[in-house]
Amino acid sequence: MTLKSRILCGIAAIALLPCSKTSAQTVLFDTDTAKHIFYRIPAIVANGNTLLYFTDDRSGVTDATAWGDIGSEGNISIIARRSANLGRTWKPEVEMVAKGFGKSGFDKGHGDAAVVCDRESGKMLLMCASGDVSYGRSSVKVNSSASGMSLDLSRAQRVGRYYSNDNGKTWNGEEITADIYNLFPPKAPADGKAEASVYRLFFSSGRICQSSLIKHGEYYRIYSVITTNRGSLVLYSDDFGGKWLPLGGANAQPAPQGDEAKVEELPDGSVLLSCRMFGGRYFNIYNYESTAEATGSWGNVVASTSLDGGTATKNNATNGEILIVPARDRVGNAVYLALQSTPFGQDNPNETNNVRRCNVSIYWKVLATPADYAKPECFIGGWNRFQVSDKRSAYSTMVLDRKGRIAFAYEDMGELLVVGSQPADVYDITFQTLTIKEITGGEYTYSNKKDHRSKFLMRR
Repeated sequence: MTLKSRILCGIAAIALLPCSKTSAQTVLFDTDTAKHIFYRIPAIVANGNTLLYFTDDRSGVTDATAWGDIGSEGNISIIARRSANLGRTWKPEVEMVAKGFGKSGFDKGHGDAAVVCDRESGKMLLMCASGDVSYGRSSVKVNSSASGMSLDLSRAQRVGRYYSNDNGKTWNGEEITADIYNLFPPKAPADGKAEASVYRLFFSSGRICQSSLIKHGEYYRIYSVITTNRGSLVLYSDDFGGKWLPLGGANAQPAPQGDEAKVEELPDGSVLLSCRMFGGRYFNIYNYESTAEATGSWGNVVASTSLDGGTATKNNATNGEILIVPARDRVGNAVYLALQSTPFGQDNPNETNNVRRCNVSIYWKVLATPADYAKPECFIGGWNRFQVSDKRSAYSTMVLDRKGRIAFAYEDMGELLVVGSQPADVYDITFQTLTIKEITGGEYTYSNKKDHRSKFLMRR
């Protein structure tokens, strides 16, 4: 990257805890604007000692007509690198996961990987945005006939699903665009013309959440979020992505203004939604009435934006990750910690998005009793901030490795690149291992003791 791109954001860090210097950053995909090599969007999955790190290879984009995303001129592919020792070293080989090679249609491009590894079988699932239509240009028409209504998806952004049964070495994918859009029936015609309820969507990149409590059939339940024209919508699957269903029903809108989002299971099995917004995060919680029938209700969405105890993102809106981990305080008391990653940002609203996205941090919050996660309002305040990067940095995600450490994947060293006639934000795709002790300044440590569950379960 250029010298200019390595200049710090130039603002004073106000993190409550200093950035750790004990964990070294590793650049896994090095953007080189001079050679037209650039990457976006991190995703990471853990399986035993293996870490598999995914990113979009956008070097084939010739004109960033959709900001370098799916729908730009040129091809986008999902690639990966592998570590066999939890990120201590990485194999030099770049592995192809979903190759964008077609001139049009589903295989024109694949990007924004959302991934999960089944904890029992080791099978991996990857959902992605695909095709040649961008999110902003996606449209769906409704065809009406005597036999009913159907969706015309020829101009919709498409959906890809990929599986691996050999620890991510090989992947088999297919298009499931119709399966996802058809979850949301068209609006009933008010003036004789039906309209699509959801006419643009993609799975939010990063971590797909797998329940540790709810299992019906062969797999534990998984959750993911689709970004749509109706805000952030949560989907769940009981057969590891074979069939997805909307959590709360097709008409639920847990975050109508929400953008890219993540979900996490709370200690009692309820579902926490965390959404990107300008200035902070939206939060909401789904409480089950019946886990078998997946019935229940969403709470009222709340926003956390305060610089004093909130999850503030100054002058930017960026995808991040939410993670709940068991921990102990200095005297041994069992707690859970909520971790939320996002760029803290900077003060000048007149700078470009590339500059305003900076200072990637991990906010953390103590959940000491079930009352601390009983309703969405619990997540407005009480957050502390640990700063990971002091540079131009954007998307991030994280998973817990088998040793109880945070495998943190994020975009860093950002700069603005003009691709054809359009500008695009580009970054180095980086990795860092962090401990709970580092993140909390020694206040808490990771705990794998099973007594957490009995203390925190809150049946409804």
